[in-house]
Amino acid sequence: MSRTSKTLIGLLIFFCLAVGIFWTLRLNPPSPMPWWWRKDAQIHVEVWEPGKDMATVAMTMPKKTFDTMFALGMPAMISAHGHKIYLNELRSRLDRLPRGQKLKVEDGDATVYVWIDVKE
Repeated sequence: MSRTSKTLIGLLIFFCLAVGIFWTLRLNPPSPMPWWWRKDAQIHVEVWEPGKDMATVAMTMPKKTFDTMFALGMPAMISAHGHKIYLNELRSRLDRLPRGQKLKVEDGDATVYVWIDVKE
């Protein structure tokens, strides 16, 4: 290889790295350690049906248990009053939620709220 081809390859590598760094900063990826990391986190689920003044179904589950179920490939499904919520499908969106924000999912005529909370 000649000296000019080595220089050209070096410049190409530098350009690719610069574009990759710029693209990553522009997309603002989430922190590798979310706010609930290393805390006693719990997952809360509430199913609200129209015309009712209270949640039809309310559930709390430790996040560690949910993560273990996901790692072992077990289905994490909540079924109540004809509503089925598949938590495995919501996992990536749930893990990225900011503190205090709830994930809203429409299931037929019912509204399902899922969020992570830390036990104080």
